[in-house]
Amino acid sequence: MPTYAGHLYDTIVCFGDSLTQHGWDVTKNGWTAQLARTYLRKLDIVNRGFSGYNSRHGRILLPQILPPAVSDSERRSGKHKGSQLRLLVILFGSNDAQFAPYKAHVPLNEFRSNIEHMVRLVQSPTSACYSETTRVVLVTPPPVAPELFAQSQAEKKMPIDRNSQTTHLYADAVRAIAREQQVPCVDLWPAMEKTPEDFLWDGLHLNARGNDILFKLVMQTVRDSFPELDPESIPFVVPHHEQLYKTTSDIDQSLCL
Repeated sequence: MPTYAGHLYDTIVCFGDSLTQHGWDVTKNGWTAQLARTYLRKLDIVNRGFSGYNSRHGRILLPQILPPAVSDSERRSGKHKGSQLRLLVILFGSNDAQFAPYKAHVPLNEFRSNIEHMVRLVQSPTSACYSETTRVVLVTPPPVAPELFAQSQAEKKMPIDRNSQTTHLYADAVRAIAREQQVPCVDLWPAMEKTPEDFLWDGLHLNARGNDILFKLVMQTVRDSFPELDPESIPFVVPHHEQLYKTTSDIDQSLCL
């Protein structure tokens, strides 16, 4: 299944677990919803978040989500008519960091291998999904708020199956991969580590403040690392309505991109 079947708008794909899936929740200022508002009529935001999934699942899914490789020469020649994936944001680790032997647990070394593989899918010239123009941003899993999480799990009659100490190891792995692969990393820990309960509604998932922090850090990272993707520098794909009402031929020409 392709990322996006149309060709009018290029895309930003946000890929991850429930922290990404819930990013559409406007009642909690969802971070991907904020991205969609920010890039309205400029880039399409594709939310590919899967609640309960880990990096093992993501490694299998990502090649089916990414568009096939297209060379720069094909794009310049005009032979390729698909949309272009401009940015891939990857956020896994919260479920991987579940204690063994719980079902979502992925050993740290395997987690690291999975995230490295996802980055290489886009960046390696030998990959079937290689794109020389797609940028990648990694995001660390946030800390766990212990008291909130314990309360939430007790209400669901479920065990305490993860904590900040273990999740921190997975966040460290994401930071290390970002350095080694030379891609930017959005690190949620400096903002959230001291008082995680202020940013998580159930001790695990982002509340409105948490989503605001993630959105702002993603935008800051984009502006610092990929200024060409700053929404302020990207024009509308189709013209403003005031430019349309001249003559019928002008309308036809301006809308045929």
